[in-house]
Amino acid sequence: MERFTLAQAAAWTRGEARGEAELTAVSTDSRQIPEKALFLPIKGERFDAHDFIEKAVENGAAAVASHRRNEEYTVPALYVEDTAQALLDLAGGYREMCGGKVVGVTGSVGKTTTKELLYAVLKQKFNARKTEGNLNNEIGLPLTLFRMTRDTEVMVAEMGMNHFGEISRMTAAAQPDIAVITNIGTSHIEFLGSREGICKAKLEILEGLRPDGCAVFCGDEPLLWDKRGQLGCRVITYGMENDKCDLVAYCRGDGAFDIVNNSLPAETLPVGGRFTAKLAIPGAHNILNALAAAAVGLLLGETPEQIAVGLQSYEASGMRQNIYEQDGYHIYADCYNASPDAMEATLAVLGTMAPDGRRFAVLGSMLELGDYAEEGHRRAGRAAAQYADALYAYGPDADAMVASAKEKGMERAFAFDDQPALVAALRQDAQKGDALLFKGSRGMRMEQALKLFLGEDVEE
Repeated sequence: MERFTLAQAAAWTRGEARGEAELTAVSTDSRQIPEKALFLPIKGERFDAHDFIEKAVENGAAAVASHRRNEEYTVPALYVEDTAQALLDLAGGYREMCGGKVVGVTGSVGKTTTKELLYAVLKQKFNARKTEGNLNNEIGLPLTLFRMTRDTEVMVAEMGMNHFGEISRMTAAAQPDIAVITNIGTSHIEFLGSREGICKAKLEILEGLRPDGCAVFCGDEPLLWDKRGQLGCRVITYGMENDKCDLVAYCRGDGAFDIVNNSLPAETLPVGGRFTAKLAIPGAHNILNALAAAAVGLLLGETPEQIAVGLQSYEASGMRQNIYEQDGYHIYADCYNASPDAMEATLAVLGTMAPDGRRFAVLGSMLELGDYAEEGHRRAGRAAAQYADALYAYGPDADAMVASAKEKGMERAFAFDDQPALVAALRQDAQKGDALLFKGSRGMRMEQALKLFLGEDVEE
């Protein structure tokens, strides 16, 4: 992090600085205070980190922020109206001081994969950074921006949300030069009411777009396509089904695809030009994510060769889209999160696996669907019947998945409310050479079911 002063922090946050300090770090955790750090306490629903200010000072904080204007501290202090908003304002001021470009990424499904693909592509030419892990909320996004330096040429910043207004506040801090919207699905529909509401919430990312900024989004999504001329900014579209998009991909098989430039104004790929790229991860949905990264790369002046190298270099890791072989089984672990759209996409990938074996869909319930929960799980059940030979469903909505799968003719469909019972039945059924997909919302902890199946230690 670059050096800044408490006076600068006061200007960025419209706060009051009492005392002087030079700072090179910001922390929201009183237990982890780097050298020359500003401790910025956040008041949450269950606790107020202002109660730990003195502990942060004991741990070496060079200055503190506070909305308790009547309190005095033993180190220089920044007094603000609301420390949560101040964190965003501070990050916005710091981002502007550092310069460089920001590519903001949001969407219902695929935003993390798209973020990683963007980074893989952009680092071929630029000194690039990205959101680490899942730091994509109103605390994580500022911490991401604080990782910028004056040498950072491009920051890829992921923005997630559950409610209206969250992306609006984050994009005001990030001030993206390019805003990517991957799609409009049904994630968080419990809080946003409808897909139209979700679209409105995702489009908030454009509120912080720089004056000469550009929106990049999937033209296969009608809700986005129909709004492309109403957004008040330059719009670039990509797709696989809509051949009117600026950038279109055509599958060639084995992860390879052709990218055709219909109308994107790119110096390195003239209109009518094309090039071939390849991904190490499967699925047509990932080709769409790769197209988003390719569009941004072309907009920023990368060559098709740089883009192709970047795309092929990306490998999935952790609990996302991790395909491997173990103990004679083909394992597809995608346990980080789930929505009806993501379920359908991953089940389609399962349908291509283990040509000489059977395909097992081991699916946990999807959360935050509200009134859409039953239909969303029935969609997953229908997709399981289309792409899998057996369905093992777990969680509060497992019965809806199983009922729908059976209506579509799947005979081996079972519901469980206990993971050990599911795993015991699965072990009796699955054989070496079979493919098994483990997927569900984060709260269902389907990675635990996978570990149980493989005989690995499970965290309590």
